[in-house]
Amino acid sequence: MVSCYLMLTRRQTIKKDGSESITPRYVVTATAGYYKPLQEIKNAKNEIVMYYQRNDKCNPNSTAETRLQCKGSVNFSSIYTINLTHGEQIIGYGEPPQSQELKGGKNNPFFENRNDGYLFIISPDLNTIEILIVPKSRQLIMGYAAQLEDGKLNEALNKLRQSAK
Repeated sequence: MVSCYLMLTRRQTIKKDGSESITPRYVVTATAGYYKPLQEIKNAKNEIVMYYQRNDKCNPNSTAETRLQCKGSVNFSSIYTINLTHGEQIIGYGEPPQSQELKGGKNNPFFENRNDGYLFIISPDLNTIEILIVPKSRQLIMGYAAQLEDGKLNEALNKLRQSAK
């Protein structure tokens, strides 16, 4: 069911003026499986870096509260949350950008995978974000998110976590 698992860990970002950035920066620290579009968003250090942003600051028309943005200002996905119980992990879902071209005429590296779905598990302290990529599940991803929240995917998730490097 899941083709790729990513563990993102929050890293402190210091700007050129010495102050800390208010936009949380995450680096992929563990993966299991393969997802071709990720190769195009790696930086010069061969890292996948994403930024967790509030949509009201970037896109006031979005119904999602947050999103993950990656190299080249490419929106990886909006994050639609299904549970916001204080002190518990946050479960969310999303999908790749749907347009063939992004702002500025750039090719969308996720376009060929636009029918995939994403599940997100975010720690309450926002220090880690786990991403599960489910191929060809864009139309079903809300159901998978409900199963994740209900614990029905715990066994598969634990196997992915153990195999991640």
